[in-house]
Amino acid sequence: MDATPQSVAVTGLGVISPIGIGRDAFWSALCAGQSGIAPLATTEARVPRLAARIPEFAARHFIRSSHLRRADGLSRSIVCAARMALADAGLPHALPPERLGIVVGSALGDVAESAQYLARLFTKGPSLVSPMMFPNLVLNAPASYAAMELGCTGANLTVSHGEISGEQAIALGCDLIRAGRADVVLAGGGDQFAEIVVAAYRDYRALSSQRGGPEWCSPYDVDRNGIILGEGAAMLVLESAQHVRRRAATAYAELVDYVSFGVPAPAYDWPLRAPAAAGPLRELIARCLGSSTDTGVDVVCGSANSSRRLDACEIDVLARVFGEAAPRMALTSIKGAIGEFGAAGALSAVATCLALREAIVPPLCNLTRAPTDAPFRFAVPRAERRPLQTGLMLSMARGGGSIALLFRRSA
Repeated sequence: MDATPQSVAVTGLGVISPIGIGRDAFWSALCAGQSGIAPLATTEARVPRLAARIPEFAARHFIRSSHLRRADGLSRSIVCAARMALADAGLPHALPPERLGIVVGSALGDVAESAQYLARLFTKGPSLVSPMMFPNLVLNAPASYAAMELGCTGANLTVSHGEISGEQAIALGCDLIRAGRADVVLAGGGDQFAEIVVAAYRDYRALSSQRGGPEWCSPYDVDRNGIILGEGAAMLVLESAQHVRRRAATAYAELVDYVSFGVPAPAYDWPLRAPAAAGPLRELIARCLGSSTDTGVDVVCGSANSSRRLDACEIDVLARVFGEAAPRMALTSIKGAIGEFGAAGALSAVATCLALREAIVPPLCNLTRAPTDAPFRFAVPRAERRPLQTGLMLSMARGGGSIALLFRRSA
């Protein structure tokens, strides 16, 4: 990448989340320290008994095409978030369709209907499986539905990279803008809560309380004990600075640059330590902010999800990167509010952009005992107002895939 990267503006935000539908509802609930984690309607005695589910909402308010009546739930969430984001950016009309791109990140796609389809296929045979369901099962269905709904004929891409799928989609959208392949890109992603996903996490004993303690979610907390699953979708409108100036628009923040890298890790888990991550992060900060010592980063929105390994690894990596500057920045994660799912990073990106615009550090839900041996200023359980100019997102997936995005408050 260039030594002086071209910043990409974030001008619109659309959110479907367990704590609210739409940007304002999501942000208000997040700042209030509300969590979408709630009891499941189940009679089972085994975990999980809690999850962060999306509340019922009227998708018809955002979807106009009649063919969306057959769309799966995940695709409807992505389409609604994309429609919200375009409207928020002031771009509902008059945009050349070939200059509008879409990049959707999803770890698993429509896994709920896939399981249903395969169960019927194996038990009743192929002749009794609905062919109308099959198009929803491919991973690029949400991006395709969004393109049809919005009349987009530009780049249409789908990214699947585990727990960093949403962040990778945003990074790829940034690349499309920089390469001149689009004037506007809708980038983000989503994933859904499904019984087959629950079964996989349960069998791996990764869920909260499976290894002792109460069932809860508190990123970075000393007493954290595992993941609580969630679901949601978020889409961001990305534009070049020149395009924003031409239409006299206002940006929430600028995506200055990103770095994607890998670290040694178990195939299906996070590493306990990842010293190899410090180098790429230092290089990103030095390239964008001109310093590798006094970093100038005001807030870090991590991917900590209340698991023992990921949270510890993230603290260790950030301590290596920031060193003596660590106490001057705030560290937070929104997984205590929305739970863990593949594309949760898309919602974290929305939170980071809003944090920079509003000069508010998003809270750490449920934090009761912060680690005393970590050098950071952990976010408090309620929103905290402080001067913020630069925000870093660090995200790590099981298996070692990692990405960091650096945002700057828009002038």
